[in-house]
Order: sequence, then structure tokens, then C-alpha cells
Amino acid sequence: MGITCQYLNVRPEEIETLLRWPQRIDEIMEDVERGLDIDQAWDGLAALLGDLPVNVIFGGTPLETGHEFAYGQPRYLSPEQVAVAAESLPGVLTYDGTAVTGVYPGTDDEPYYRHHYAALWDFFSRCAKNGDAVVVVLL
Repeated sequence: MGITCQYLNVRPEEIETLLRWPQRIDEIMEDVERGLDIDQAWDGLAALLGDLPVNVIFGGTPLETGHEFAYGQPRYLSPEQVAVAAESLPGVLTYDGTAVTGVYPGTDDEPYYRHHYAALWDFFSRCAKNGDAVVVVLL
């Protein structure tokens, strides 16, 4: 088992509550149906998507939840950042095998990255359309 990256959409009516009481992240994380898990593709996708105006892997504002997370606190992307990310994510991933060589999990399996990228693009597009914020968590 390795480090995975999960995304959670935060509905507009939940944003103020989450920002005021970030320790309530548990409630959102329990609803796995509304999130996205890109497995271990996060590091390779970070290498492939490094030129975006919003970093969809490592960007955002850390949420001080009061909980211990092994790989850092969850990060919050505002609805505005989500919209910019959705607009700047290309519809099709430009794959560069040399960019992902040596990154975690150490695979240059193009279909693996394309599959997780397509899910990421769809997720951010839906969140932007709904005015959602996004929380990014490495677990």
C-alpha cells in the first residue's frame, strides 16, 4: 500500500462551515461517493501538470484540522481556484514518459496516468460547474 491522493468536493453551502471549523473535514471524508481517488498517480500527474496556474496536486490553503495526517494537512482550493483549474486542465493529457520516470510510484504506464487524469479532469469540471470548492488529501 502506498500514498494515495483523494479529492473531496465541498458544496457551496458547506464552504463557510468548513473554513470556520476545519476539524469537521471528517464529515466530508465519510461521504466517499462524492470524492475522487487518483490512487498513486498523484506524483506523476504533478510532474505532467506542473505548468497549470493552479496546482491541483499540491496547491491550495492548508486546513488546520487538528487531526494528524501522515502526509500533511488537507489543502483547500476555493471555488474560484477550482474554476481556474478546470479551465486550464487540457481535455486530453499531454503525456511525457520522461517526465514521470523516477516519480512515485515509479511507473511510466501511460494508460494508468491517462485513466486517472481523465477522472481528475471530469471531477474538476463538475465541481467548477456546481460552484464547489475542493479539498485535496494525501493519505
